[in-house]
Amino acid sequence: MKKKIRYYAIVILVLIFIGNLISFILNPSQITVPRTWLINCLFSVALGFPMMKLSEFIIKKSGSRIKWEVNPGRRIAATLGVVILIAIILTFLVNYIFIYNIKGVSFSEYIKTTLNLLILQTVIVIYAFSLVTAIQFFRMWRDGLMKQEALQRKALELQMEALKNQVNPHFLFNSLNTLTTLVPHDPDMAVQMIMHLSDSYRYILEQKDKKLVEWPVERKFVENYLGLQKVRFANNIGIEIADDSGPVFFVVPLAVQMLAENAIKHNRITADEPLKISIYTEGGYLVVKNNLQVRSTLEKTSNVGLENIREQYEILSGKKPEVIRDENYFTVKLPCIYKPVT
Repeated sequence: MKKKIRYYAIVILVLIFIGNLISFILNPSQITVPRTWLINCLFSVALGFPMMKLSEFIIKKSGSRIKWEVNPGRRIAATLGVVILIAIILTFLVNYIFIYNIKGVSFSEYIKTTLNLLILQTVIVIYAFSLVTAIQFFRMWRDGLMKQEALQRKALELQMEALKNQVNPHFLFNSLNTLTTLVPHDPDMAVQMIMHLSDSYRYILEQKDKKLVEWPVERKFVENYLGLQKVRFANNIGIEIADDSGPVFFVVPLAVQMLAENAIKHNRITADEPLKISIYTEGGYLVVKNNLQVRSTLEKTSNVGLENIREQYEILSGKKPEVIRDENYFTVKLPCIYKPVT
């Protein structure tokens, strides 16, 4: 509250200073008369404050209609044009009240004074608008850099988390143990499992520097990863990835795999209680859903992976993934991103 009062106090003082400066330029003798000086102060605030608030409103509205990154020239021209038009209308209106009615000058003198004031005021408006636009552009540039740095940091954390999960000693031990069993009894299946492992590591290395990948590309990696789990758990795990004939969209690399990994890590998987993982698109979201049968003893988890996924999607798409948990299912809905981020 104090900051707001201080801000408006500074604005009023600046408006009074500018108003009296203009009055001095037009007629230096006016500011020496106390009553005239007081009228000038009231005039400056009555004209400048509404103009400032309307200009802020117009700049805000034009920002939602005309984007900087799409058409900066059009935005500057349209916004400046509207601000100058409002300045002209307000100047004629306020001058009519203060100069023509209160001071009682002739109509011709009112028009002459208003036109002289408009010339100076237009120069000031253009200067102030340029300053505000430059500050706004600098802030957008700074916010863009900060967002880019945050995205790179979160992407690196997610990739490291996924890599850590892949080389988890328990995961490697289980995979190698399964391979040991398969080699003498089912060499073809053992070869297939080795290929799945190889493809999984290759994918992580290839995609480690990318912010987004096409879903068909990510889907192959997810299928490879779930293929390894299918070999390990046999019929105790059911996997369903629906065909998607719609437009191609992009996803955060490794995000879907991490969600599938969490489902396997946190739920019981037995012949009597098979785990079922479904992946499909619905209403602009990629849905990863599994039946809920939480283990009585869970591995310690920091939820870093899910939190990274949330933050990356918010940065890349402006939307957060939806996490829904009820008595029977755990569902995560990832926003489909149809335009890649460069």
